[in-house]
Formats: sequence, C-alpha cells, structure tokens
Amino acid sequence: MQYTVPTSTLRVAFSDRNVTIIDSSDGVVIFRRNCSLMGKADAMTELFLKKFQEASPLVMIDEKPRISIKTSLPADFKRYELVDIVISEAMLKKNSGSFVAIFKVGDRDKKLYFAYEMNAKVMVFKAKRNLLNGKILTNNDYESVWESLDALPTRVITNEIPHNSMIKNGVKEGQILTDFHLDVKKMVSKKASIKALLKEEGLVIEVQATLLEDGNIGDVVKIKTEQGKILSAKILSHHEVIILE
Repeated sequence: MQYTVPTSTLRVAFSDRNVTIIDSSDGVVIFRRNCSLMGKADAMTELFLKKFQEASPLVMIDEKPRISIKTSLPADFKRYELVDIVISEAMLKKNSGSFVAIFKVGDRDKKLYFAYEMNAKVMVFKAKRNLLNGKILTNNDYESVWESLDALPTRVITNEIPHNSMIKNGVKEGQILTDFHLDVKKMVSKKASIKALLKEEGLVIEVQATLLEDGNIGDVVKIKTEQGKILSAKILSHHEVIILE
C-alpha cells in the first residue's frame, strides 16, 4: 500500500518550520506502507528473486524488486516464518504484479498476497531490415537487444534463432522476432530426388526415389520409387534414405 503526496505540500510543511530542502522529485513523493515488512523484506526479496530466476533464467533484473503487502500486515506478522513464494506463469512475463507468500505460523500454513514492482529485461532478436516470406535468416538479418518484459510480444524468441530458420510471415525492420514469424527449413525437401537403399538377404539394393515430405536426418518420411511404390524410409543424409519396408 502506498500514499502519494505532492511535493508542494511537503515544501510548505518544511518552510513553515524554517527548514530548507533540495527537491529532486518530479513533483510527487510516494510513501510506502510497511516498507520493511516487519524485518522480513530482505528475506522475501531474496526468495522472490530466486524463484523468479529459476523459472525465467534468461531474464535480467536490474536492482532489487520493490515488494509490498496487498492489504495490511497481520498484527502478529513478526511470528510468521517465510516458507515459500509462488509466482504464477502470467506474472513471469510482467514487471509488476502479485505473488503468494506462504508462511508457517505455529503448526499452520498461512498464505498472504503481495505486490511487486521491478525493472526486468530479456534479450530478444530484432530485425535489421524488412524480411520477406521465404527468406532464410542469416546473422546479418537480426540483432540481439535487451527489451523490457512489459514490451515483449507473445511467443517471443529469447534463447537462440533455430538453424535454417525461414520467414513464414513477413517481418518489418525493427520488429521483434517471434515463433509466429519463423519456420525451420528441413534439410531435405519434398519432391527432391534421393538415393534409396533397400537391404535384402544380406544385399544392399540401390534405387532412385522421390521424397514426398520434407525432413531432417533421422526422420522417417514417405518416398515414391521410380516404379510408383510408396514406402517409408529413414533419412540418412542429404542424399540417402534407407527403406524400412
């Protein structure tokens, strides 16, 4: 809980007592209730950070988050022993929100709701130029930048750009890349001509075939032989598959 007081009101109060102050505020001073949380603020902040970064290890949090009680603290809060903090999936995407703290009080567990505010960022990928459908991405097409959690679109890519990524929905210069924009180009493509190996009675027979599906090495796909047979085959390399039936 917090209280907002115009700086002008405070200046008058100090002036009436012949006290000179230097005002570096932006016109408003905020007073927060129960800032120390009866001596538990540091422990709660530490556990909150631990829980948040365990769930979102790619997030960088600048300075300590500000934690406050949603309503008011119980009169006997000093007896409460902090056990755990629970942060919902939705809150992991926000710079401000709420969480549940679980305390041990005697032989009972007690849940209290707290609010938090912080400045957290995550590294994302931003297009350097307009990218058209079908474009195979290279390192020169995007740059890594830190963005505020609150500015992130849904399905944002935060770890790395998958190898052989291709634009499937056009991207404008400066736009943050998401899963919605990308598809991963398979190593071998549908309709490609490929060598198919058939093991039979200790012999290896080689036939030419056409891929009926895109795929990567190790994938099982359908192929069509020159005789028109449709068979299942496992991709061994860019140029070979082995027939499984």
